[in-house]
Order: sequence, then structure tokens, then C-alpha cells
Amino acid sequence: MKTRYILGIILAIVVLGAVVLNSTIGLFSLPNDNTIDIGAIATITGVGAYNGQQEIRGLTLAQEQINANGGINGKKINLIIEDSQVNNEIVTKAINKLIEIDNVKYVIGDSWSSTTETIVPITNKNKVILISPVTTLDSLSKDDYFFRTIPTTREMMVLLANYAYYDMNVKTLGVLRQDTPFGLEHSNDFKIEFEKLGGSIVGEESFQLNDSDLRTEITKIKDKNPDAIFNLHATGPMLGLLMKQAQELGVKTKWIGSWGSENGKLIKEYGNTVNGLTYAYPFELDLTNSETMKFVDAYKSKYNELPDLTVANSYDSLYLIANVISNCDNNTDCAKEQLENTKNFDGVSGNITFNKNGDVKKDIIIKQALNGKFVKVSN
Repeated sequence: MKTRYILGIILAIVVLGAVVLNSTIGLFSLPNDNTIDIGAIATITGVGAYNGQQEIRGLTLAQEQINANGGINGKKINLIIEDSQVNNEIVTKAINKLIEIDNVKYVIGDSWSSTTETIVPITNKNKVILISPVTTLDSLSKDDYFFRTIPTTREMMVLLANYAYYDMNVKTLGVLRQDTPFGLEHSNDFKIEFEKLGGSIVGEESFQLNDSDLRTEITKIKDKNPDAIFNLHATGPMLGLLMKQAQELGVKTKWIGSWGSENGKLIKEYGNTVNGLTYAYPFELDLTNSETMKFVDAYKSKYNELPDLTVANSYDSLYLIANVISNCDNNTDCAKEQLENTKNFDGVSGNITFNKNGDVKKDIIIKQALNGKFVKVSN
């Protein structure tokens, strides 16, 4: 009896050990030799949710296609996705988790400028390659492990300032902007070029990303009677809300915005309100390119709409990383050098050539929200 009792205890311990081991494997996802982990950070919730959604759509489409064609050197891509929530504290935890727990060497994101700025020092310190599809900040133009598939703020603001001054006949401008690096850079870069042309900034008011009552700030700018107002609220419906409040206050003027003005939720919720909103946009689908059309058709079959800048840039970002991993594996110094030497990569977002600072040169056009659509008005 005693022997049976002891054997029973031993058996119970073995079974319990097996359960614990199995649970541990499920919780921590032990490395799989048949996959390659790549991190992705996106603003899946919060004021930047639309951009985060578009980033993930572009990444998962590229992931599906790459994996269907054999993956990277025979290994399938596994995307580990983190939500930054447009929050610097949360995005810091997310990038540290990807680096320290998931052991990734390559990350795509974020889909928001200020949170991207927060994580760049961390990825640089750990020699992790970071490619952002939409971060334009001039301040991140450095020789490091950060790359982007979108031009800098300055490049877009030079074109927009010239268009506003000469084509829209704007000589005085008021600025309503989010109190973030994105808002400040757009305002400053535009101001430098606009004043060089002879224009004048007659007023500037700032506010927080989540501020929904801007009547006080709008009234201060209205009193300056500018030829146009630069709308730099959070990308998406907040831009429309600001313009709706301005209309209710009797503001009758021209409007300009950032590349983030092209947003599906904005046009859906405020189509008539934002008529005439004009902005610089570094993306135009090349419908004469057969590979681009395959991408467009694949995206339309899944989402029943045309891909936008964020989708296309995210899609290209994963293909760029797949290319460097195939040659460099986890050697990110090798990957950095290969990316810096990337010339004329034929992406669906346009031709990609990186310089030493990880920046790209792309064609930029002028577009306008008009009758529920985003329309090209000038090269």
C-alpha cells in the first residue's frame, strides 16, 4: 500500500510537471526554427487608430504574399504586433517587450510621429532596424538604424507653401496645430518657406491631440482675418470637427493641411465640411505598373477600396526588411548597410532609394478634398 501511495504521488508530480511545461510553452511562445519574428508597432487604438489600421492591413497583406511564396529563405514571417495607443509610456513598454522578450531585430512602425520619436533612441541603442511607413519628422534625419518610406516634413512643406502662395493666392496665414513635434515641425517648416516667398503668419494657436472644443483658438485666429488657415489637428475626424466648429463661428477662408488630411474616416464623417482642404501628398498609385496593379487588386479584393499611402508604405517596408534578412539574417549592421545602399527599389508606394540618413526621395503632389473624394490638383 505504501509503495502504491508513493508511486501515485510520483505520477501526480509528473503529470503536473507536464501541464506546467505545456502552459509555459504556450505563454512564452518558444522559438520556432521555421519562422522569423518581425515586430510591428501601430496606433491600433486612440486618435491614430485609422493610421494604425492601415499600417496593419499593409503589413499583413505583404506577410501573406511573402509567406505564400516561400517566406524568407524558407522560413515564414511571424508578425508580433503591439498597440502604441498614441501614448509614449505605452509605446516604450511595447518596444522594450519586442526587443527584450521577443528578441526581434527588425521592427516596423510606429504609425504616429511622436511615438516613433520616442522609440528611436531605444532601437538605436539595441541596434534594431526600425522602418516607419509614415513618420516625417526632420529631427529623425540621422545616420542610425532608423529608416522611413515617406519624405520629410520639410520637403512637403516647401511644395505646399509655394502652392498656397502662388496658386491659392494666400498671403496671410493662421495656424491651428496639435501641440506635438508633428504639429510644430509642420508649422515651422511651412513658415520658413512661406515667409521667404513674402507671406506672413498672422497667428498661431496650439492644443492637445484629444481637445474637441477648439472654439476659443479658432476665434483668436478668425480675428486675424487670414487668407487661409493651416489645420493641423490630429489626423482624421478631428480635422473635420475643427473645420465644422470654424464654419459655425462664421469663418470663411481657405484651408490647408498636412499629408494626414487624406483619411477615409475624415471624408466619410465630414465630406462636405472639408471641401477645399488642400495638402501635399507623397503618394500616387502607378496604375500602369503591373506589379502595382497586382497589389491594388489583392487589396481591393480584401477591403473593397483602394490602398492609401500608409497601406502602400507599410507593405513596402515589410518587403524591404524581408530582402535584407534574406542576406543579413540577424546582423543588423549588415542590414543597415544594405538598406543605405538600396537604390531604385520598385515599391508599390513609389521608387525607393535611401540616403545615409535613412530618408527617401519621392514625388510629392498637391491634393484636395472635393465632393467626398481626394483629388489631385497639381504635380
